[in-house]
Order: sequence, then C-alpha cells, then structure tokens
Amino acid sequence: MVKLITLLSTLAGMSAVMCAPTNSVPITVKNNCKKSVQLNQLTNEQPHGTTSELAAGDSTTINVDPTWGGRIWAREGCSGSTDCQGGAPASLAEFLMGGAAGKDYYDVSFVDGFNLPISIATNSGTEDGYECGAPACSSLPDCPKELQETDSDGNFIGCKSACSAFSTDEYCCTGDFGRGVCDANKYSLKVKDACPNVYTYPNDDSSSMYACQSTGYTVTFCPA
Repeated sequence: MVKLITLLSTLAGMSAVMCAPTNSVPITVKNNCKKSVQLNQLTNEQPHGTTSELAAGDSTTINVDPTWGGRIWAREGCSGSTDCQGGAPASLAEFLMGGAAGKDYYDVSFVDGFNLPISIATNSGTEDGYECGAPACSSLPDCPKELQETDSDGNFIGCKSACSAFSTDEYCCTGDFGRGVCDANKYSLKVKDACPNVYTYPNDDSSSMYACQSTGYTVTFCPA
C-alpha cells in the first residue's frame, strides 16, 4: 500500500539516473546482509520499477528528483531485470520528497509484510523524535505459520501482513473499518512490539511516519 500517496499527496517523481542533477536527493543503499540482494526501486504510480544487484557488503547511491515519491526494497536469492518474487512480502523504505512544508516524508513499512531487516537514516538534520528520526527493524519478529510465504520448493521467502494474507476489511482498514475506526490487530501488535517505529498496519502513521529536510538518506538492509 502506498500510504505516502494517501496521507500526503501524489507527487510522482523520476527514477534514479546515473548522473545526478545538482538538485537531486541522494539515497545511499547499503547491503549489510551476508548474501547479495536484488535491489528494487519503484516510483509511485508507475507500473514497473528498476532492479539491480547489490553484493554483500556493497553500497550504491540512487539519485532522485526533489519531488520523488516511491519505495525501495531488496530480495535475497534473486537476479534478473524484474522483481523475481513479484508480489511476495518485502520490507519497504518509502519516501515522498518535498511534501508538506517542504519536508521529505519517509517510513519503514511492513504493512504488506516483510522479508529483511531494514533501516532508514538521514544524512543531515537534528534528530528529535519523528523529526529526522531513524526508523529501523534490525531483528525481524517471528512470523506465524498462517502468514508465511514460501517459494515453489517450500522455502520461506517472507512474512505477509494480516491484510495481505486474509484480505478482510478489518485487517486492511477498508469498508466499515476505514480511518478512525480501524485499529491495530493481534498480528500487527506483535510486529509493533518487536519493531516499535515500523509501519505495521494501514492506520499506523502516527507512530511510524518521519519527516526531515536532509541532504540525503541512507537505507540499510540487515543493519547491525
């Protein structure tokens, strides 16, 4: 779910480019995992994203437009030019650059599920709570069997959210359970206990959305 669109605005931006314009915002992506990952980037409202491979211990910089909105995620055991696991759960770093009051808004989202530990940090700015803060989940919560996503060989590849697994209004905060009515559920509460500043269900923005005016950001997969 692209919460940044519904909560703030629908400012679509540009995909990363090799040579950054002077007013671009750099997002450094680090792979601290033990294996190489497939790095995926998708601009809001675009049907297809871009992928690349990032070796274990390596980093890369994605330069985005100052009004870019989108998400970044990674998968282990993948290769190719498209997301090799399609709609499988993934830990997301979500951004909306140049939003309300000229600030960048960002979050770590497990609303659709998760697969890798992840963190976001600002490259400048003074941290004060949700102002220039650093959302992270360094140790993933346990995944109940009913939420586990597996590949064709039965290998675990990610943990679904209750909404992704069951598609009910109650878990997805839709229909009669819209904003102002929908609350945390037994699944999201366990995730919140393990990772307090991560987005865990659609109405979780009050304890999960961060804002900053930074010179750039760093997304780390498998942070220490």
